[in-house]
Amino acid sequence: MSTYLNPEKNRIPAVLTLAVAGSVWGLLEMALGGFLHAIHFANQGAVMGGLAISLMAIFLSITKKPALIPLLGVIAAAFKPFSAFIFGEPVFSAYVINPAIAIIMEAVAFGAVAFIFKKAMEKHLLAQITTGFLAGGLGIVLYAVIASVFGLGKWPMLDMAGKIDTIVTTGLPVALAGTITLAAGYYLGKFGMPKLANFKTSYPRAYYITSAVTVVSCWVIPAVFHLGG
Repeated sequence: MSTYLNPEKNRIPAVLTLAVAGSVWGLLEMALGGFLHAIHFANQGAVMGGLAISLMAIFLSITKKPALIPLLGVIAAAFKPFSAFIFGEPVFSAYVINPAIAIIMEAVAFGAVAFIFKKAMEKHLLAQITTGFLAGGLGIVLYAVIASVFGLGKWPMLDMAGKIDTIVTTGLPVALAGTITLAAGYYLGKFGMPKLANFKTSYPRAYYITSAVTVVSCWVIPAVFHLGG
């Protein structure tokens, strides 16, 4: 884990960062992802996949812990039932289950690829671009396998050629978006880390309160929309 000045005082808590990043991702999936799905936006996968990869890259850049990244997906996926409440869909419908699984597979794919390229990513832009492309594509492949095995969506009805064609047509935009958003997120985390560490050291109470408020707000906002709608 990267540290600044005093390693103990300036270390950014990985668990708290996990909660913040996962909750922000979940809120985006619930609100923006649900809206794009509702209006049948053609490039929803590339938009949401790119945003997800950027958030995971920020988390990786700050914590240097790729093994925790799948947990980001679990936290984000937990927000999908709110989409059902807000947009008037059954909680256990494909509208919730399928994207929730896809989110987790995105995180698993990113964590696996980032674990392999972790050291190279710290030094080389090409490694970051490669990681973004592979993670974006692998996430679709993993989801296709899970969906085919458990009968999700249209996947069980497709033959092998159809599955490959769907993986390419849906996965390539996400992979291409990942080449840009991973590098952007990684550098955002890298250059923001010293300021974040200094803020935690100088104003520890404000740091923890701000983090806690961010997490709570991400969960309260969709609940308020649900109760108000």
